[in-house]
Amino acid sequence: MRIGVVSADRLHPSITPDKLPHWGGSGWARVAKYLPHLNYDYVVGRLVWHYTELKIEDDEGNLNDVDTIIMQRMMNEGLSEHIKKARAIGQVIINDVDDWYWGLDPSNGAWKASHPKHSPKENINHYRRILGVSDLLLASTPFLYERISQWNKNVVLFPNTVDTKAFVKHDHAENDYVSVGWVGSTAHRSGDLQTLRGVLHQLTTTQDTTTQVRYFHGGWYEKSPQFADEAGVPQKYVDVAPLCDPEHYPSLIKMDIGIAPLSKMPFNEAKSEIKLLEYSASGVPWVASDSHSYVRLRDEWNAGRIARRPKEWLRHLRELVGSRQLRIEEGERLYELARTRDIMRGVAQWHEVLASV
Repeated sequence: MRIGVVSADRLHPSITPDKLPHWGGSGWARVAKYLPHLNYDYVVGRLVWHYTELKIEDDEGNLNDVDTIIMQRMMNEGLSEHIKKARAIGQVIINDVDDWYWGLDPSNGAWKASHPKHSPKENINHYRRILGVSDLLLASTPFLYERISQWNKNVVLFPNTVDTKAFVKHDHAENDYVSVGWVGSTAHRSGDLQTLRGVLHQLTTTQDTTTQVRYFHGGWYEKSPQFADEAGVPQKYVDVAPLCDPEHYPSLIKMDIGIAPLSKMPFNEAKSEIKLLEYSASGVPWVASDSHSYVRLRDEWNAGRIARRPKEWLRHLRELVGSRQLRIEEGERLYELARTRDIMRGVAQWHEVLASV
């Protein structure tokens, strides 16, 4: 069996300044990072309808025959009809679903880009039809599993994992300050960091003077909203590391305490716990919002911290900022627990999925 992989979360070389392909975070986390571990021949590229079947055009422009196609975030007009015809001749279509686009807030740039009114050729209406006619859907969270099962009865819950060997264990050494950090792109958010504006300002201004607090943003980009503005803290207290390809993402986790704030909205309730897995794989203690996935991971592991309101955020952060020993102990426990969600667990599930089709 030969597998074709196509994702809207991958930039083709023809449209990138350096003429190289670049994966987005979701495309990498859900599909790309597993490919080298799979016992199948595969090709990655663009999806092409060629007479009576779907083919993959690779980065060199060659058309490739494939038996099974793994899709992600494909929302193109007419694709559902092509999928029906492809399935009729024996091609298998697997669609991975990692986000609830139907729950986006208009403040998120992806809302307009996927809305039928603003994007008639690629939108969530086409996407729903595409998911409905696929052979199999993979859902990263129970929230997504429940909702997409309305459109297709063949759904598999496929939790995220992390390549723990790619993450370097954080050294909680004595320092002049404690770093509280967040890793990710600010380009497509829904008011997440804004939920901590009063909290982080108060943490900075009222903390014991013997412990200085600084903030860290891994994933900075000059044309995106700035962490300091979003979180409501002075820029002079913020250190940054630039946005990078997801292959190098682990190098961005350089803080003593990780934060994972999410605003209350359906899109965020569908999000997986992957950010917490990544912090944990680095031995970084974390405080997170009370979204479905974050609470479920805390309860499953009996480790990590959940904050439901500003005063809880402040209490948890003050406790961790105030005790290096506490940061070491919690970080060590999370580091060991992350091994239970290693990438090889996901590789095994991918083999099960592919064998089943």
